[in-house]
Amino acid sequence: MKICFPARKANGKDYSTLDEMMTLVGREPHGTWLAGTNGMWHGGIHISRESAPASFLTPENVDTAVPLPFMAGGEVVAYRLNSEYLTDSWLGQTLQYSSTFVLVKSVCTPDPNKPADSLEFYSLYLGLTPPSAFPALQCYQVTARGDGLRTRHYSGQEKTGEPAPVPTGKLAAGQKVMVLRENLFGLDGHIPTFGLARLLNEHGEMTGEAFWVSVDPLYMTPVGKHTAHLPAWMQQAMKQGTYDAVVKPATRMTVAAGDAVGFLGEDIFPGGLHETETDPYVHIEVLSTDDRLPDFLRNAAGVTGGEKYVHIRPESSLYTRSGDTFTKTSGKVRKDIHKILPQAKCPSFTDSAGKRWFEIGQGTWLSGDDVEADISQYDFIRRGFSAFEQPATASMEKSLHENWVKSAFSHLSEWVRPERGIREKQVSNYYQALIRKMDLNHDGELSGWELHQALQYPEMDVRDLVAGLVIKHDSEWSGGSSHLCWTDYLKHMDVLLTGYVRTWLDKMEWMSQVPPFDEGKPVWHMHPVKFLDAIAVKSVGRITLAMLRMIWTSTANVSDELLQQVADELNTGLDLCNLNTEERLYHFMAQVYQETGAKFSITENLNYASTALPILFSYYRHHPAEQELDGRTASHSANQINIANKAYGSRNGNDMPGDGWLYRGRGMKQLTGKNNYRRFSVYNNSKWGESADFVSSPELVANEIKYAVRSALFFWDDNKMYLKADEGYSLEASIHVTNIINSGLAMDQKRLRFNNLEDFLNKKVFQGVFD
Repeated sequence: MKICFPARKANGKDYSTLDEMMTLVGREPHGTWLAGTNGMWHGGIHISRESAPASFLTPENVDTAVPLPFMAGGEVVAYRLNSEYLTDSWLGQTLQYSSTFVLVKSVCTPDPNKPADSLEFYSLYLGLTPPSAFPALQCYQVTARGDGLRTRHYSGQEKTGEPAPVPTGKLAAGQKVMVLRENLFGLDGHIPTFGLARLLNEHGEMTGEAFWVSVDPLYMTPVGKHTAHLPAWMQQAMKQGTYDAVVKPATRMTVAAGDAVGFLGEDIFPGGLHETETDPYVHIEVLSTDDRLPDFLRNAAGVTGGEKYVHIRPESSLYTRSGDTFTKTSGKVRKDIHKILPQAKCPSFTDSAGKRWFEIGQGTWLSGDDVEADISQYDFIRRGFSAFEQPATASMEKSLHENWVKSAFSHLSEWVRPERGIREKQVSNYYQALIRKMDLNHDGELSGWELHQALQYPEMDVRDLVAGLVIKHDSEWSGGSSHLCWTDYLKHMDVLLTGYVRTWLDKMEWMSQVPPFDEGKPVWHMHPVKFLDAIAVKSVGRITLAMLRMIWTSTANVSDELLQQVADELNTGLDLCNLNTEERLYHFMAQVYQETGAKFSITENLNYASTALPILFSYYRHHPAEQELDGRTASHSANQINIANKAYGSRNGNDMPGDGWLYRGRGMKQLTGKNNYRRFSVYNNSKWGESADFVSSPELVANEIKYAVRSALFFWDDNKMYLKADEGYSLEASIHVTNIINSGLAMDQKRLRFNNLEDFLNKKVFQGVFD
């Protein structure tokens, strides 16, 4: 199933990897997985501005605010909307919080042929910004006369009175936009009013990037005010008209992964020195009451599909490779560390003796004897997940001294230990050493704070392993302050805070009103990031022949058979080579098309006129007498071999006579120069587990379509062009990508690549590739 991370970058882009998201979640100052900073059970994570820097909505950042996304698609089964922020008082100061939440039920079915082996789970988003805190802004609809009205580029640097920004696209009659703010720009001798606008989709949600557009009444008519950024689910909920109470939707309400959830709620709470503190955040949990969960983790159904993983054992020897020979080094995988990695990130190679080897990065290889390979995506236990059950909790104050904690620590010590030749005494010594290190005040016992630190321990991958724990435990959101589990906690609390905390617990409670949670029993808690990422269907991509045919339109020039080969090879490299978002794919193909042209030429054409040679190549600027000899004239054709050897000689590793012609441009990105052919050999063999040598056989890059495609993927990935593509679909981003290829191109040539990008976007060539 499609899964999204629970936060996005400041620019609205998705975080790229699990490690990137987990690192940020690990830095969250409070509300960490399984153990809060208050030394008690915490069944979820907090997302604050640490992980979601642009997800706190204010009137000042309405044009740049980034809503949190739903992690998984499903049905909204319950919600609560506050009419406004909830408030209380403490020492004469106002406290504030939100109990606005939404609960989404999802179903993971690893094998469609085995629906009985599915898992039902729920995603909870609690503490969201209430609807009253969303700003209301003016909306406009394009009139009939406004059909074709130009949109203009927004950079954030525009100033009043400047010339109107450059056009970027057009609007059609009937389209609706929300205007975030207005400005005056010069246009055709006038200074008309422009609005910084965002398109509204059929759900009334802002979509796409911001742009400037004229709000002249001839072209735009006001259609009332609309609440900016209000998510579609919240709009539906508001129509039901119930606030400050738990609601089950009257009609079916569904959401998709990536849809907007809302924004971080502004929490004002008691702090130190009798002062309040403010910290916007949202509490997120993934829960299940499904009795099938233990079997699901064990993969009792025997599902073999999905992504494959490798388990790297600790203390494994590291090897270097030269062709078919592997040489052991003095290096080893760290003691006490087990790594489980996607097999796609560990290319394998089978030597002449039939032995399998795995590359784990930077030219470092492991023997297949030290790797457990081909682990199914749904073999969660083999991937490091484990389930523990805790009976009903007697006291939340003592929740970090319950049996599940002891069981979890024992499990971690067993998992982290070295595997070969280990004695139980050594395991015990290791475990005791770990406990001593966690016992920060050396009093022989672990306090709630120390247990919190222990469960977030960054060394020896403990924090990552803890994220794989699945715990059945009483929830914080069941029963409110009257539940017996809170008795000790409230009894030992500062009397000045007791009233506020009781009210807070009662206002945040929701489970007693939502089946199947209303039974008051312990429920399964899973790490919202790691668990959902584990069940995600990775974006291997589905580029089709029909998509590529929208780019190379002539079957006379480019056959279906050729384009199908291109599609197949691109699909194998999307995740492998960081071509795994639509933005990256559009930028990549805009550049590729400029190189290959409509005829899909993948060998450099050096049939240049004599007058063009000094413009293109410095050699002919320094040797003007040779341009007539080598270039195309009315009396003879171009001597392409001479041109290549002179233009490319002694460059990019070309060090032998004839290298310029031998290593001329080939492939979909025109791979050029011996050094690049050599680097492509290493890259190809590492990523795809081959032993090709493009220095010895450079013609392969053009003669075999798979290598023509891979050479372009190599250039894209090796030069990290995807980082520039992540900047968006703007002209500036396109120029940044182009500059990596050739910064010396004239601006009109750079704009051609941007024109390709716009054309492909308008045609929606790659829409749905990563759905």
